[in-house]
Amino acid sequence: MDSKVTHLRRNLDTVITFLTPYLPLANCHMVEFFTQSHWERLLPSDLQQYLDKSDFLDSVNVFWKAAENNNLYSENEITKWVQTTRNHCLINNEYCLNPQGLQKLLTSQGSNMQPEIKVTEFMNSKKSYEVQSMSAYVASLHNLCGATHCVEAGGGKGHLLVALSLGYQIPSLTIDCDEKTLRNAEKRVKIIQKQWHAIAKKINQNSEVKMSNIDSELHKFAPAFITKDTDLTKVVQNQFKCETVKLLLTGLHTCGNLGPDSLRLFTTDQNVGALFNVPCCYHLLSEEVDGGLYDVFQRDYGGVGDSYGFPMSEHLRGFNLGRNARMLAAQSIERVTTRKELPNRSLLYRALLQEIIKKHSPESTIKEGKLKGISCQSFEEYLKTADAILNIGLDSCEIPETTIDCQWKKIVLFYLIRLCLAQVVESVILMDRLLFLYENGFSNVFLVKLFDPVLSPRCHSIVAIR
Repeated sequence: MDSKVTHLRRNLDTVITFLTPYLPLANCHMVEFFTQSHWERLLPSDLQQYLDKSDFLDSVNVFWKAAENNNLYSENEITKWVQTTRNHCLINNEYCLNPQGLQKLLTSQGSNMQPEIKVTEFMNSKKSYEVQSMSAYVASLHNLCGATHCVEAGGGKGHLLVALSLGYQIPSLTIDCDEKTLRNAEKRVKIIQKQWHAIAKKINQNSEVKMSNIDSELHKFAPAFITKDTDLTKVVQNQFKCETVKLLLTGLHTCGNLGPDSLRLFTTDQNVGALFNVPCCYHLLSEEVDGGLYDVFQRDYGGVGDSYGFPMSEHLRGFNLGRNARMLAAQSIERVTTRKELPNRSLLYRALLQEIIKKHSPESTIKEGKLKGISCQSFEEYLKTADAILNIGLDSCEIPETTIDCQWKKIVLFYLIRLCLAQVVESVILMDRLLFLYENGFSNVFLVKLFDPVLSPRCHSIVAIR
């Protein structure tokens, strides 16, 4: 165990040593692209010089090719940057299993893998894919650890536990802090129960078999705000009117601190026999952030006591990422490169508007989200629309189209270069959680790349067995 801790700490140190000089790049706000001279100040100098001389479309195509090819070798500055960032993330270390590796792990420890349950109604295609992919592993882990109940933290609509309770006959409890959401979820689940035979199928060796024999009393809901001190055993006992309880704690996309608190509950509650957690919304984590890393809209952002969402491990105590870096970590470079998605042109228009505001109305302040959702075909149209909302007299300002085209090249390439750090920041967050479990004496813990990141960008899960 000591060797695993030491090894993971060394790997984390390597990643952090690489990432630290680029935290200003990860933490910058694109709104300030021109006003804070991001292109000149934040890009690595060799890369900036290369991009200044390169053709816009050629550079974008080189980026797509480098991002899609894991084995591409080139002295091209774009390709070198893509490769270097990729070399400092989870896809290139030994800590992350794929789904086949997780299946092999569970069967090697004595679990019989359960068939997948396919439900295509009452949820969108993304959620249907996630539930189908995850529920079989959760059910298999439930059997392996001898759990009596499955508890979902922040379950919202109860998508995952519908499959667990109706498909695998597992007593399941969805906990969420939003009572209105839970009331609606209960009504929805009752409708699903009535139509279960028609909308659900069990996947057996690539063949689909209709479901039967459901117990509509196995899925319950409880309003609660989960923290590291929540008594899950008592909540389950109250809902199911039972005495003996052993829990599997799961969560499909637990937002912000709910993920870390789920891990803390696993380490302290002896009745939680296993954990299967898929985190998301890293920007909502609490963190004792150095003021120099605050973004333009979050000057007063701070943490909460000694239970910060990041870092969790003792080894990283005192290390900060910053809110914008954590927000960046929620972006999927796989999805962007597969779909060849360039940013919306409004990203450029908003940055140009900020430059105008700073020059002509420096005393004006704009709250985050105030101009969100504006979609215009030209900057002139964007400026008029924005000024109608802000009412600060900017409609007479003009920027030549040739200047706009030149700046479009810079902001797109900057966006793509910065995007490469997303996977590095997320790797630090996930490896920190793995190290936290190691430091607390748990060795049967794993990171799993559970979903296709193109279909479900927050694709990593943390699996732990007591």
